[in-house]
Amino acid sequence: MKKSFGLLSVLILLVIFSFLSLSIIQNKNFSSQIDRLKYLQLQASIYMNNIKNNLSYNPRDNRFDITINQEDINSSSTKYHIYITNTQNHITLYDTKIIDNQ
Repeated sequence: MKKSFGLLSVLILLVIFSFLSLSIIQNKNFSSQIDRLKYLQLQASIYMNNIKNNLSYNPRDNRFDITINQEDINSSSTKYHIYITNTQNHITLYDTKIIDNQ
């Protein structure tokens, strides 16, 4: 009877610690995923600021697709639609820039 109780208690402790360790590993994996997405979002916003300052800026980064569409508002100004996307991680930035053609 004592041996079976000891074996049962060891099995219960083993199950409890395995669930705890699995939970810890999942939290660390989730945290590293969030850190990677934050890094990509920050990198995309840096590219957006550089592109808004200089429309001919073209970063050599194949992680992002950069699209700039030109729209003529009137004869004196042009509006640029700037899209930066990373389809693998579902990151998308959009902004516009209006330039007077005078």
